[in-house]
Amino acid sequence: MNRISDILQKEKCTSLILFTGKSSYHSSGADQVIPKMLSDLNIRYEHYSVSGEPSPDFVDKTAAAAGALSPQYILSVGGGSVIDAGKAVSAMLKADKPVKTYLEGVGTESPPGEKVPFIAVPTTSGTGSEATKNAVLSEVGKNGFKKSLRHDNYVPDYAVIDPELMLTCPVKITAPSGLDAITQLVEAYVSTKANPVTDAYVEAGLKSAGRWFDDACREGAESIEAREGMAFAAFCSGVALANAGLGVVHGIAGLVGGLYPASHGVLCGTVMGPATKLIVKKLRELGKPGLRGLKKYGQAGVFITGEDRGSDSENADNFAEKIQLWIHEFSLPGLGSFGIDAESCKYLASKAGLKNTPVELSPDEIAEILEASL
Repeated sequence: MNRISDILQKEKCTSLILFTGKSSYHSSGADQVIPKMLSDLNIRYEHYSVSGEPSPDFVDKTAAAAGALSPQYILSVGGGSVIDAGKAVSAMLKADKPVKTYLEGVGTESPPGEKVPFIAVPTTSGTGSEATKNAVLSEVGKNGFKKSLRHDNYVPDYAVIDPELMLTCPVKITAPSGLDAITQLVEAYVSTKANPVTDAYVEAGLKSAGRWFDDACREGAESIEAREGMAFAAFCSGVALANAGLGVVHGIAGLVGGLYPASHGVLCGTVMGPATKLIVKKLRELGKPGLRGLKKYGQAGVFITGEDRGSDSENADNFAEKIQLWIHEFSLPGLGSFGIDAESCKYLASKAGLKNTPVELSPDEIAEILEASL
């Protein structure tokens, strides 16, 4: 917390809006430290708790209420949803229309790009939102959606990454969050928009995740090293995805997350194994044009498992097997637990986006991924 205090003093902040999660804010002890810090700095503040992924309605109502304080800063301490909520409100405090107006695929206008200065303090290691230029908002239901408010200027002004705040994160959040980070790393790695700079971030992140994911899930309350390693992996995933984009796993997760009450990390983690297995198969079938993608999946397998089986193809299979093992070991629920059935899979497959996936996938093939994730 000392670093947050230093930033606020440096910026001569006198008022802010604080966003936190509900349980994590208390379990981490931040609920004792942050109010005292703000009081000692004579900073006026209002506190909002974020439960689940933020909706456009929440963002609009919070921005309208928070505007009366004329905050000089927005401070988010929590998981990806908490950071996204603060990021969106910081932007909407400088906009004159509802946030839906500016959402990709929903609104008709580009975001203005101004914001109240924003500090992101992650308490989980998943979305990497502390390093990205978008805030993901959800409206869950029959006509639901999950879309981004995006502008280059929405990257947080400061990201304070403190692994001590992650020590109390339970395994039911640690595992899907970590698998989300790994998914983001791999999808950015094999993306059609990947480049040497994003590859460098991905490789560093995958090496760290391969070393520390298992320990973070099993010994997270006692291993600051594991928490630090996964925090680094998540940050790298945020930088990589912001510049190289993502793929079909996120194309599926974004769609499903708007229609069913399922967390983003669970969706990514559950779908990643079957998606990787099918994509690797398709890359093999492509022959020479698929070698680049196959090599990268193989390298990801070496980074994640620490084992080299002697060929890109076998290492890629090993990666998919490891993801499936973690899904089982850490009890990630299948898509069926959210009310999705085989018939739903066909509909979802017809709507899911491929984004920057390195191979073409037909609706039937996407349905195959979904059905394998039930």
